[in-house]
Amino acid sequence: MMTEKNLFRIPVVIPKSETLIELSDKILFMGSCFASNMGKLMEDARFPVNVNPFGVLYNPISIADTISSLLQPFDAGDLDFVFGNGLWHSFLHHGKFSQPTREKIINEINNCVQQTKSFLQKSDYLILTFGTAYVYEHKEKNYIVANCHKFNNNLFNRYMLEPEEIIDIYTDLIVNLRMFNPSLKIIMSVSPIRHLKDGAHGNQISKSVLLLATEKLTSRFEGVYYFPAYEIVMDELRDYRFYDSDMIQPNEMAVKYIWERFTDTYFSDETINYNREVQKIIKARNHRLSDFDIESTIQFINNALQQTEQLMSKYPHALLEQDREYFALLCNNN
Repeated sequence: MMTEKNLFRIPVVIPKSETLIELSDKILFMGSCFASNMGKLMEDARFPVNVNPFGVLYNPISIADTISSLLQPFDAGDLDFVFGNGLWHSFLHHGKFSQPTREKIINEINNCVQQTKSFLQKSDYLILTFGTAYVYEHKEKNYIVANCHKFNNNLFNRYMLEPEEIIDIYTDLIVNLRMFNPSLKIIMSVSPIRHLKDGAHGNQISKSVLLLATEKLTSRFEGVYYFPAYEIVMDELRDYRFYDSDMIQPNEMAVKYIWERFTDTYFSDETINYNREVQKIIKARNHRLSDFDIESTIQFINNALQQTEQLMSKYPHALLEQDREYFALLCNNN
């Protein structure tokens, strides 16, 4: 009989967190596309989260710069903008903000800063995921960019950060975050997605820089934690069946497994129970209704509405109002 002891893998041991996420907690996710993957799972489960409002950010400096813009007076009109391919761009921001007019990109960035600032001020958790220690520095402007926007590579210097650079910047940032929101807790992780532009060895060195920096920061500050997403994929899921066809991106099965390890570590018992129960509502929303068996369809909708209302009563902090309205509208139409 197969047991945990003789499985053909070595599980990464993660002790239960000393602080646990409750359903009422507000959570801001920022960082690489792995942060988007994990945040979307919480968003789909109707948690009060905000997932990568500034788009995907890979390197720690750009993430820190973006967070810093939330902690002080900010006006995007003071930024440098460049025009290319019919759009105005900010090298400090994701391409989602690029617009056909300078005025529009300023408004888009300012609105996002104000909305995210308000959310961060009330947040209980900030979850950061670093993707790479490599950065692009604009030669003329002399700052690290968040996105090159497909401009000529000759405009940038590419180099790898030192652990100390990240540690110094985040030491100041965490102190400022604590003044901005004293109750904020931070969970850091390193993305398991490999960046192979510099080969397997270069990727490992880059990840090592990030791991050294996060280790120092979590040991330096109380209320700053590390979740070993990178180690889970590298040590537990050492098989290409856990990757997409590009052999780089962890596939849905891997993301789901990491998500389960995360919930086991950080969710309270009540939050775990809620997350299990809300899956029925999610499946009901995604269910394709039959046009032929009207009686069964009406019964299905009524049951889904009843389940949603019961869940709302049991878990008042869950964001289920849109689901209730959706099933109620279907009931009225049938």
